[in-house]
Amino acid sequence: LCSRRCKAACIDFKSYRIDNSRCVTCMDCIGTCNHGAISYKYHPIGSYHAAGSQKGESIVTVASSATNISSDNNMDNTRRSFFTATALVAATSLVKAQEKKVDGGLATIEDKAIPHRNTPITPPGALSAHNMAQHCTACQLCVSVCPNQVLRPSTDLMKLMQPEMSYERGYCRPECVKCSEVCPAGAILPISRVDKSSVQIGHAVWVKRNCIPLTDGVECGNCARHCPVGAIQMVPNVAEDRNSTKIPAINVERCIGCGACENLCPARPFTAIYVEGHERHRIV
Repeated sequence: LCSRRCKAACIDFKSYRIDNSRCVTCMDCIGTCNHGAISYKYHPIGSYHAAGSQKGESIVTVASSATNISSDNNMDNTRRSFFTATALVAATSLVKAQEKKVDGGLATIEDKAIPHRNTPITPPGALSAHNMAQHCTACQLCVSVCPNQVLRPSTDLMKLMQPEMSYERGYCRPECVKCSEVCPAGAILPISRVDKSSVQIGHAVWVKRNCIPLTDGVECGNCARHCPVGAIQMVPNVAEDRNSTKIPAINVERCIGCGACENLCPARPFTAIYVEGHERHRIV
């Protein structure tokens, strides 16, 4: 049971051994074992690993090299980790400060806020939120290869560090399939560029109170111009007056949830259009 449920495939049930270097501490093996034959034990260098047992005795032990680390080496490692973390925080703060540019010295460019989504967005090829949660090992490979920084680790405790999509920095381009090419666990299945253009991972939702044509009285149409599947059309705000300010109309059945409209919407801090995810992906 534990071997079948292991996301990282690190349990060899025949020899009662676990490859601790591949264990991602998902604890699925603990939940499926009915005999208390598998448990997590404290690792001498401060991390947790799985250990299998047969007849109450521990079979898998921690790496023997860990017991040979001297106190001096531990102290050096602690210092190195501290200085690395400090440098990382300082570098991040500097980058964020540089991002706060001003527009001609007149006004600060306001950051875009993350809209509230009732259902998180999962990448094309994931099939559904359930499939992602069941198979993902939070290895971060898809996050690291995403060219538009759409994928990011989740902070939800129920799926901590598993990837989810957000469109503040970019949108999911229909021609990009890099995340499906690197996933080793089957959480994101391989998908072609042609198939990706027909997979609906969510749909766009218009927020009337934030839309610039209505709030500022100016023409916009950014969402319609950049929609790769033509799911958004600009229509008159007043149906009887063809010269009235135009607002977006969304064809939900045609939208694939790529996020181009959300990412390129100029409204701040909250966009006038955002993508609501689907629990299960659809074909359009």
